[in-house]
Amino acid sequence: MKIIDLSQPITSGMAVYPDDPQVTTATALNIDDDGAAVTRLELGTHTGTHLDAPAHKIPGGRTVDQLDLTMLDGDACILHAQTAQVESLKEQQLGASDLGALPEELPRIVCIATGWDQYFHAALREHHPYLSLELAQELWRRGARVLGVDTLSPDPTSEPSKFLVHEFWLGNDGVIVENLRQLTELPDRVHMTMLPLPLTGLDGSPVRAVARDA
Repeated sequence: MKIIDLSQPITSGMAVYPDDPQVTTATALNIDDDGAAVTRLELGTHTGTHLDAPAHKIPGGRTVDQLDLTMLDGDACILHAQTAQVESLKEQQLGASDLGALPEELPRIVCIATGWDQYFHAALREHHPYLSLELAQELWRRGARVLGVDTLSPDPTSEPSKFLVHEFWLGNDGVIVENLRQLTELPDRVHMTMLPLPLTGLDGSPVRAVARDA
């Protein structure tokens, strides 16, 4: 069974969402002096490929440790978006018509493949396509509860005051997974696993996201 890693590698100094904590590593113990290697790791809860728990945007919303892990393991639908050529820094808003014919019933995990993960290490990462609120509402109506994207956010990063998709999705107790990679290489249906660390009381967590044949 082939497993495809959908997670961005976590490295010191890597790209992060604007104003998020930078990733740093430092030697805490070493084998020669201490008999074991231990590294101090500092990072934000929304580093790399990660999930947003409802508490990320919703007061009193569920935290990472309160999530039902069965939501994050199972059949997934990959919707391949028709994105415009990169000709300017004007972001493209995605509607239902950009995803082709939507299945009437969707599994609980739905991912939008835009190919924007290729710009994760470039300035263009902040000028990614984003979902319209109407598209998010339609995906929810058809059964999606976990929304995955291969961009920094399903909302426009260049307009940080606009979190309409976050507010709708997390406000309905759904989960968002951001910064996935290699979605464009997947077929329309796969089995996907995206498990967070058991971080008590926190708003998000890096995940190791993988896909395999459905």
